[in-house]
Amino acid sequence: MREQRTNLEEVYEDEVFQVLLDYEVARSKRYPADIALMYVEYTPTGSSTALRFASKIFALALNNHTRSADIPSMTKNKFKILMPATGANGLHAICERLISVFKSSFNAKEGGAIAFSINIGGTAHSGGESLTRNEFVQTAEAALHQSKQKGPNTFVISS
Repeated sequence: MREQRTNLEEVYEDEVFQVLLDYEVARSKRYPADIALMYVEYTPTGSSTALRFASKIFALALNNHTRSADIPSMTKNKFKILMPATGANGLHAICERLISVFKSSFNAKEGGAIAFSINIGGTAHSGGESLTRNEFVQTAEAALHQSKQKGPNTFVISS
């Protein structure tokens, strides 16, 4: 059974995320294992009441559709998610799942509905000596940029 995260407190601050990223990249480099990094940028639309809670609603939905082993970080309307032990196939599957989940609108407990358009950029690596932190991050950022050029509700996976 998959453990689910259900609140915003389980989203790491960027400084903590960077430390965990360094650790996981070093581990995957030393003990070759799949690792993936995904950037998700969202744009909310909806009632003014619901828009006040957009980041919380988005984080809850995102956390409900990722694994407890995944490491999320949020800055404004962009999430970074580090996925240890995830290869290209797993990354592709989660991207498709998130696009599907965010096609639907969400109701805020406080009232009103909200919808999200998302762009996802990601990269996966099999680990080993060829893995470098900077190239890994830059590849994921470039993939997000390409997704944004394609339009809303798209994803790009680069390697």
